[in-house]
Formats: sequence, C-alpha cells, structure tokens
Amino acid sequence: MKKVAATLSIPLFLAACAQFQNPDSGEPVADRPTQHSVSDVVSCLTGQAQKHNAPFKTTSIPQGEMLDFGDSNIVKVRTDNGATQYRFYAGTRHVDNLWLESASKTCAP
Repeated sequence: MKKVAATLSIPLFLAACAQFQNPDSGEPVADRPTQHSVSDVVSCLTGQAQKHNAPFKTTSIPQGEMLDFGDSNIVKVRTDNGATQYRFYAGTRHVDNLWLESASKTCAP
C-alpha cells in the first residue's frame, strides 16, 4: 500500500515543483519599442529601483545598457535600427521585485 501511495504522490510532487518554475526564464517578458532614449529609460529605471530600495548593477552593452536586479531579473535597453528597445527577462519573482514587471509601462511607454 505504501508503494502505491508513493507512486501516486510523485505526479503531485512534480506538479507542485512546476508551480515554482519560471516559464519565462530566458525569454523576454516585455519586449517593446519606445520613443524614449536609452539614457531616459535607464534613468527612469534607476529612479524606480531607488524608490523600491532595490540593488542593481548597470553594465554597458552594444548600443545600450543592461541592468541586473539580481535573481536573474535583467532589463536590457538598447537602440536597434533607430528605435529604442526595452527587454525584461524575468528571473526569480518575490515581493521585493514585483515592481519590475510593470516598470516598462512607467519607464518605456
């Protein structure tokens, strides 16, 4: 009986683990063009991060900037063919970084 219960509990355990996996990991959650310049968007994101007391690192990338907010939450802002592109790559989500998901509406409308 214990073997049957253990066998039946494996799918439930895997389903529970799947809820904590990020299906968007590696793929941009927000990939949108904006009329704002790279420096304007980065300045806005920096202000939002400071407002939320969020630590981050800024790195130069070709034609733009990358902001790393930890836990694999990355925002890339770059100029591509004359248009500024805002890309948010979601990592681990928790209460302290949920603001990142809506930052594109504030900083890159």
